[in-house]
Amino acid sequence: MSDQRTGSGRHSTNSILRSIFYGPTVCLGILLSFGVATAASAQETGHSGHETGHAYHKNMLAGFFGFAFEGSRDEGVALGIEYERRLNATWGIGAIAEHTFGDFDTWVYAVPLAYHNGPWKFYGAPGIEDGEHGSESMFRLGVEYGFHRGNWEISPQLDIDFVDGEEILVIGLTFGRGL
Repeated sequence: MSDQRTGSGRHSTNSILRSIFYGPTVCLGILLSFGVATAASAQETGHSGHETGHAYHKNMLAGFFGFAFEGSRDEGVALGIEYERRLNATWGIGAIAEHTFGDFDTWVYAVPLAYHNGPWKFYGAPGIEDGEHGSESMFRLGVEYGFHRGNWEISPQLDIDFVDGEEILVIGLTFGRGL
């Protein structure tokens, strides 16, 4: 099935190595920046910023820009829109529509259930991947770390999509506004 999606069925060694090493390297960089930003924020304000009574917006609308990586599918640029309705300080439910283009062309539609713990957000999202060769069920697991300024939020995001026995790594940033 992967051969149908890419069209060629063959991948250069450079493309495969780039997919294997580039994705994890970028992910490691994002995770390190989480730690540095969290430590800097805690040092600057004198507290950890993870208090359970922090304010949150009942509704969040965000745009997403990122990259998708998968060995047999190569890579693509991902653009999307996300909405979340907070049920309370801990739980939220939302909707995702995301288009990936480049070496492959797909749309992802998913409904995430999110758990919030301070600036951290963990979620699972059943959904559908609609591509050049039809639709398939998928499941997304993801994590975000939100940096807030007034009504605005910027969140580095790391997702893993499970589609038809394959894993697709999606990394990027969401730029959101609380409503």
